[in-house]
Amino acid sequence: MGLSPQLTLEAAILREGGFVEFGAGGSVAELAYVRLSGNNPPGEHKTLELKIKNETPQLPDDAANYARAKLEELVRRFEDPEEPYRSLVLSMWTARYGDYDNLARVKEWSAAGGIALEEY
Repeated sequence: MGLSPQLTLEAAILREGGFVEFGAGGSVAELAYVRLSGNNPPGEHKTLELKIKNETPQLPDDAANYARAKLEELVRRFEDPEEPYRSLVLSMWTARYGDYDNLARVKEWSAAGGIALEEY
């Protein structure tokens, strides 16, 4: 959920009445991926089982609340005009380069020693 919050954010939107067909305030019974294809079988439904720290099961409503809280926290951070838009935020990706890292000159500052992750 942490790096792929799409379903939990959709659940939060649903609970707040963001989908016209459904009223606000409901509960989310399940989060699921649905794969559609022309193969046999033509589709596959896979329920997403969320766990807190790989142990305790997490209810979809709790996951939706958490995703919304994290999104609101992120939005509040970027409301501050002094907050920089960093190209690399998670240390696990510092050795990988993305399509737009050249615009941030990531290779250049990485080769020159760059900014320590603790400061970044």
